Amino acid sequence: MASLNAALDAIECHLDFPRSRSTGIARRLQEAGLLPSGAPGVPPVLDEDGVLDLVIALASDTELHTAVPAVRAYHSMTPGGADLNGAPDTIPNAPIAVAVIVESARGGVAEARTSQIEVSCNWRAVAIHSPAGDVKRYCEAGKAASHWQSSGHHRSTTISVAALADALDKLFGDDK
Repeated sequence: MASLNAALDAIECHLDFPRSRSTGIARRLQEAGLLPSGAPGVPPVLDEDGVLDLVIALASDTELHTAVPAVRAYHSMTPGGADLNGAPDTIPNAPIAVAVIVESARGGVAEARTSQIEVSCNWRAVAIHSPAGDVKRYCEAGKAASHWQSSGHHRSTTISVAALADALDKLFGDDK
């Protein structure tokens, strides 16, 4: 477990998300119960999944009031927007896929360390790009992952998996 302050510092150091914005986003996620709040005299502590949720919220570059819906949408993203009702639990959703590639990168898998995570800023989608050019896209069920979900431009934030893995190593140790 890592303190929220340590997580915010590691995110700023390794991923260049400004601490001033990260603090506001973290507070919104805490208010919604998506991140722990701590207790009087006890600072909030995050696990690895909480840090990943915070990074996804920051990468989605939303306004403060839409950070919570962005993380909730991220939790429901499926491969290609497929409806997974009745499907085996072994099919990973976006949070599981991101956690697996980051853990592989922390373990030193070269292909994972050179991969990238692309988070859409103006529609709900996440894509994992491998160095070989393969792309695994995740979006909300019922949406077409390969089609634009808006009629305007598309903005996204690309995160280096190696940088994210290094941030987690700083927080949770690099003995993976």
